[in-house]
Amino acid sequence: LLIVDDVQFFANKDKVQDIFFHIFNQLQQNGKQLVLTSDRPPKDLKGLEERLLSRFKWGLSADLQIPDFETRYAIMENKMYADDIVLSKDVIKYVAYNMTGNVRELEGALISLLAHSSLTGKEIDLKLAKDILKNFVKQSTKELTIDHIQKLISDHFEMPIDLLKSKTRKRNIVQAKQIIMYFYAKNLNRDSLANINEYFHGKDHETVIRACRSVLDLIQTDNQFKNKVIELEQLINMDLK
Repeated sequence: LLIVDDVQFFANKDKVQDIFFHIFNQLQQNGKQLVLTSDRPPKDLKGLEERLLSRFKWGLSADLQIPDFETRYAIMENKMYADDIVLSKDVIKYVAYNMTGNVRELEGALISLLAHSSLTGKEIDLKLAKDILKNFVKQSTKELTIDHIQKLISDHFEMPIDLLKSKTRKRNIVQAKQIIMYFYAKNLNRDSLANINEYFHGKDHETVIRACRSVLDLIQTDNQFKNKVIELEQLINMDLK
């Protein structure tokens, strides 16, 4: 297996490209694997010979994006398991939600927490995490608006915002809309219920009241749904702090 990082730097280096072309062919003909990374897809690479580009397009191309919240949370848990570290779920969620850049940021945050705890003898709780990581976390000046809540719900459920604002009656989308109305009505009184409902193309404020009742009923009867709402509320609160 040959792994080569940042192949875009081969651009305009004719000798390097010629050597790599023969290495590529030799490994490929012998059934070996090659993994190449670059900061753009093969079709956008400039300054590379066409014979190399055609070979880069032979295999599977994967677009690796910044990890989402669930992935960052899983990375944190895996890192803790590997290093035999125990942290509360609140701390893990706070770090995973606020360290949005890359895996190195997550590891740096974890190391900072462990180092401070070791030096001071303090237990790593949510308050300590916020104090230690305040220089890493961008201080939010966000105001809790329907747009804000809708963006968080959209990201969490991986639903386009246009779909959430549509008139579709699909159950999962309707439920996501109801959760948005529930959180906004619960946290703010600046807009009337009628204004909230108008945002979702409704007819009267009773729609918002029914949405809130529906969410509350499910919280009381469906533990899985209740846990989902609790998790979403934690995300909203963390994002505003």
